[in-house]
Amino acid sequence: MEYIKVKLKSDVEIDSVISLHYFEYAKDFAFSGEIHDFWEFVYADKDEVIVTAGGNEFLLKAKQFFLHKPMEFHNIRCNGETAASTVIVSFASDSPALYNISGKILECDADERKLMASIINEAKHAFSTPLGDPYTAELIRYQDQKFASEQLIKNYIEILLIHLIRQNEGLKNEIISAKETHDPKLSRILSYLESNVENIISFSDVCEEFSISPSSLKKLFKNEVGCGVMEYYNRCQIDRAKKFIREGNMNFTQISERLKFISVQYFTRAFKNHTGMTPSAYKHSVFSMMENK
Repeated sequence: MEYIKVKLKSDVEIDSVISLHYFEYAKDFAFSGEIHDFWEFVYADKDEVIVTAGGNEFLLKAKQFFLHKPMEFHNIRCNGETAASTVIVSFASDSPALYNISGKILECDADERKLMASIINEAKHAFSTPLGDPYTAELIRYQDQKFASEQLIKNYIEILLIHLIRQNEGLKNEIISAKETHDPKLSRILSYLESNVENIISFSDVCEEFSISPSSLKKLFKNEVGCGVMEYYNRCQIDRAKKFIREGNMNFTQISERLKFISVQYFTRAFKNHTGMTPSAYKHSVFSMMENK
């Protein structure tokens, strides 16, 4: 038997990446706008932002995606009431299929959100350039990159775009779109932790609330979340603190009290442990970005 090789075709192919960003904005942030000859997508990770594409303005809510086409004037701003976070990635591609989803607000399901997180996480392994630096002109490679980091970034972006094109064409794989990210009990536990960041809760409180043994709860988080229960809860607290800082309505003492930290000093230590910077340094980085626009 003679075997025939089938060269696989690529309907969506990314030639290069120009920038990879994860931005955390103050509530009054506004970018004046730009035009360039490559593609750029915006994903609203937390809360809403307003994007301009050409002569049109769009309200992009959390978990929504927008693709700017080359040579299109675009800008972005917050609504003046809530701080927001976005993933912004710019890339070069000659794939005409991308025009099918440009200029449209698209919802990202659990699988697409996981791809978005994978892009950002892999970028941290591949490039030393800070993801929050708005003045990135060139991505600087780590000399000791993890194996195939850049290839994974390329693949993740391509898969994400393919998902969204299929979604737009009504061709999304039903098995994938119906797939649950976590089992139902874990989803409820995560929601409980996230909604109680302004209350004092303990590990035993979680066990009692969901009638689960300590060993089962630890195993569930280790296998599905990759961290401990209280570590996840502390991350949620710091995420809320970062949002409060960007909104600018409270000082650090008030934020510490709001989130039930025992002291502002303990809050500062916890914040630095999770983010690598103090609350003051974080505030400076956020508002200096806004002032320089």
